[in-house]
Amino acid sequence: MLKSIAVVIGSYLLSVVLVVATDPLLSRLFPGDFVKGRVPSDTALMASTALFVVVSILCAWLCARFAPGRAARHVLWFFIIGEAMGIVATIPNWSKGWPHWYWLSWLLSWPVSCWIGLLLSGRRTDSASA
Repeated sequence: MLKSIAVVIGSYLLSVVLVVATDPLLSRLFPGDFVKGRVPSDTALMASTALFVVVSILCAWLCARFAPGRAARHVLWFFIIGEAMGIVATIPNWSKGWPHWYWLSWLLSWPVSCWIGLLLSGRRTDSASA
């Protein structure tokens, strides 16, 4: 049970760290766009969303690969935690001038990314029955 919790929480925390770690790359690719107090251009936001999707798929794949039991159940919890935290982050930022498509794209791409990560892992059922 503890290993299951550690895999799900660890995968989610890794996704947060990796998304935050993409900020320096985005700042170099789009100089002046990712400055505090300024809304980035649509192009920069699309690149940010693309990196978010890549990180999400990778972390869902890791969650499924290291799941001690049913990978699908672990990725489901990974999805639930991420979606809940995404909603919590979206609500206070909704009226801060950022385009609404940006927040919605992250919320809508998260479940798809989790599903793709699960599929790429090749593990859907309990490893004992596979």
